[in-house]
Amino acid sequence: MAVVIGEIIHKLVKESGLKAKVIAEHVNVSESTLFGIYKRDTVDIDKLISFSKLLNKNLFLFYLDEEPLKSMFSNDTVALQNRIMDLELEVNAKNEKIKDMSVIIETQEKVIALHEQKSYKSKK
Repeated sequence: MAVVIGEIIHKLVKESGLKAKVIAEHVNVSESTLFGIYKRDTVDIDKLISFSKLLNKNLFLFYLDEEPLKSMFSNDTVALQNRIMDLELEVNAKNEKIKDMSVIIETQEKVIALHEQKSYKSKK
């Protein structure tokens, strides 16, 4: 299904509660042009950036499921997901090692405390 970016922008503008005049000024278009944009399938990149900033929403993300971006990013997405899984495994392994080291440290602290007690008693 093709992205109808004008409709998406219009919906987000309605949700934001901003007035058409404010939106038009920010995007640097007239109000009538703004209402025309709401009906478009495409929007100039500079306008899309302005809308994204104003609405605090990355409008480019709506295109990730469309070709050619879908093909371009699907391989990257799979590679990144695999890398995330590898990193999660590495973090889990390191967390286990930290737990083991904490047990060793705790045991060493007990041995030191016992040694200090013994040393203190022998000095008396």
